[in-house]
Amino acid sequence: MQTERYSSFLVSLVVTFIISTPLFSQFNTYSPYTRFGLGDMAKQGVAQNQAMGGTGLALHENNRINYLNPASFSALDSTSVYFDFGANSFHNQYQTENYSNTWWNMNLHHVAFASSMGKYMGFSTGIVPYSSIGYNIKQEYNDYTHGMAMDTYYKGEGGIMNFYAGTSVKLLDRISLGVTMNYLLGKLTRERAVDFPMNSGYSDVNSTENLNLRKPVFTLGLQYKEVFGDKFFFSVGGIYDFKASTDISNEYLVENAFYPDDPSWINDSVEIDPVYILGEDTVLNTLNIPQKVGVGIAIGIPNKLIITGDYYMQDWSGSMSGENYSTTNATSMHFGAEYTPDGEALRGYYKLMTYRLGGYYYNSYLMVNEHQLEDYGITFGVGLPIKTLKTSINLAFTLGTRGTTEYNLVKENYGIITFNVTLHDLWFRKRRFD
Repeated sequence: MQTERYSSFLVSLVVTFIISTPLFSQFNTYSPYTRFGLGDMAKQGVAQNQAMGGTGLALHENNRINYLNPASFSALDSTSVYFDFGANSFHNQYQTENYSNTWWNMNLHHVAFASSMGKYMGFSTGIVPYSSIGYNIKQEYNDYTHGMAMDTYYKGEGGIMNFYAGTSVKLLDRISLGVTMNYLLGKLTRERAVDFPMNSGYSDVNSTENLNLRKPVFTLGLQYKEVFGDKFFFSVGGIYDFKASTDISNEYLVENAFYPDDPSWINDSVEIDPVYILGEDTVLNTLNIPQKVGVGIAIGIPNKLIITGDYYMQDWSGSMSGENYSTTNATSMHFGAEYTPDGEALRGYYKLMTYRLGGYYYNSYLMVNEHQLEDYGITFGVGLPIKTLKTSINLAFTLGTRGTTEYNLVKENYGIITFNVTLHDLWFRKRRFD
């Protein structure tokens, strides 16, 4: 019976991965800023992390999958197995000086699995988002003096997923070391078109740019945790992403239609009348993903209170550039707290619930119109235990702002609801009766 139970669990896990994989090819996002670079970098972590401002580098807990730092995998109990899946929903409002619009969508966010590998080791694997693009923009140019009009259309879709696998080992009961291989895989498609509504004799031009990325990136993680009885704990953590360089499969095709002749295809930028050059949004032969450094600290009361903060730095300067944008040094700060009134309460479900809040401030890797984009917000959420504190339903809410209406930019006000289910089971435990 026990063997059949384990086999059934494994089959369910494999089937879920297979079914969910095609869903990750559907990147439903919308932001004019995703036109540049690798698009919108995903907010990392499951709902427990996101409700705490995206923190997790110093969290060494045994009731969640914390893939932000691979050193955390050794925190899992020696007989514990976790399966986690989640989704999120976005609501965005876009503002310029003279225009506003709203948009919403829903995505499958992640699928992850983690298990102990003995008393001092842990393992985790999963599929999580890395970046995505999605936009549909029309720009109108009107020359009333000469009776000239030109419309330019920009459209993009696609994204990059992170297929990760990592392991961790605990040393001296306080220090944990971990390593993760992150395999980045995805395709970004950008399209541009120009037509002349008042001059039907002018040529129309369409361009399609496909960027295909396949590259492993390795992460090292370290955590140190000191626990003083049931009264207090202190932990620090850090990660280091190694620099990665890869040749990009960057397909670029321009279609120039000369009426009434058939379309002709030209594999270069095309100059059309009136003078307008339709070139690549992102000119890349080699993509350099820079090294990333993150450090975090956490203090609190075991099984009751956590207060934590993280800091990241990743210098994208010179990695990518294009029309009206370039990449630059990105930094971010994250803060969060988690509180469980009484994890052993026999009455009062609210005492078993976990309450979370946080905030973040992010200097983006993008410089648009010579202005570095800023992204900041507040977060809050709740964990709803099912039977035990280790099996739970978690909700996270994010309210944030990116960009500004100055510098000819767009201001985005957004809300994100992240939902995930953390399933916990016990393996390798011998039963006297079956």
